Amino acid sequence: MRSLLRQLSLALTVVALATGLFVGVWSTSAEAVAGKPVASYVSPERIQFVSYSKQWDQRKLKALYSELMKNMHGEELAYLGKVILSNESNDEEMGVANMSYSWTEDDLSDIVMDEPTEIVLYGADQLTTVESMATTLSHEYGHHFTYYWLLKKEHKLPSDPTTKWTSIRGIKGQPVVFTDDVEDPDYSHYWDAGEIMADDYMALFGSPTAKLSMVNSLQTENGMGFYGEIENEELPPVTTLAAVRSYWLKLSGIKDPLPLVFKEPKLQRIETVKKKDGSVDHKLIFGAGSANADVASRLQYSVYWENEEEELFDFTDMQTGKQSIVVRGGLPETELTIKVYAYDPKTKQYVYARPIVYDLSNPYAPALVSPYAQAS
Repeated sequence: MRSLLRQLSLALTVVALATGLFVGVWSTSAEAVAGKPVASYVSPERIQFVSYSKQWDQRKLKALYSELMKNMHGEELAYLGKVILSNESNDEEMGVANMSYSWTEDDLSDIVMDEPTEIVLYGADQLTTVESMATTLSHEYGHHFTYYWLLKKEHKLPSDPTTKWTSIRGIKGQPVVFTDDVEDPDYSHYWDAGEIMADDYMALFGSPTAKLSMVNSLQTENGMGFYGEIENEELPPVTTLAAVRSYWLKLSGIKDPLPLVFKEPKLQRIETVKKKDGSVDHKLIFGAGSANADVASRLQYSVYWENEEEELFDFTDMQTGKQSIVVRGGLPETELTIKVYAYDPKTKQYVYARPIVYDLSNPYAPALVSPYAQAS
């Protein structure tokens, strides 16, 4: 379900022209089918914000522009041309980033973006606040950011498995997909390198509003739980990887005021607490989300569990500082995928521990099934 939150349309086509020029283009604009614009706004940077929804007037478009600018950015911002608020709903994606680039050399040494990027945000009739659009906007800008700098500095696409990012992201042995062809039988949006990069951008450099929206996602009635906007949580959380943060900072030249101080708050064990009436509570014990004692003491922890086959999911209240949470009445008596999250209210950053699987069919003896869950 999280994979439906923000998906880049990957309908990339490569066309060989008679002149020897090769062009990469993304899916067609929603503008052609959205009807007449309701409102528009042009930012000082000449970025066009166009609304096809009566819920988004010029005042809101200006507010969305302000939100965009809170995402960390560099010179790539000049290559963003348009942000479209579409009144159309899309069952498979909340937004797309349409990009165009061209090259003539086989090794892509002269590849460049040749048209301004266009971001389309769907569901504007239902998502009527800046906060509700913040994570999608941040993720789609993350596509623009990562493509721009990979093209400029490494002359490679995210689908190229030889980028430096590949060697430092902690993906060795994982089924990460490096392809632009969504029709490829091995393609998986969940494991798409470009999607992982865009989520990395959102987690590292996204706006405070986007990050807070991730935190608040746990309160949605039909969501998949805490921080639902990060699609693939089987990889190490990027907020624990200083090398990845430094890599994007060096490529882009942007200055980052936030130090990386997080580590995975790994679930260490589940203890059974027997009560006089024969029932049990379960005590979940996990590691600190930071090696820095001051940071760890202010982190807000929550534990989330799910069983997709049984359509079961739940989570604990957020708890500050303590590295254990008691689930009164015990966890459900079934096999559960369990995740621990920690949120820093001071810096608006967060970290998670990769999911693990426990068998709680015997509530008196929780059994570890798998240290890390594998996605289907």
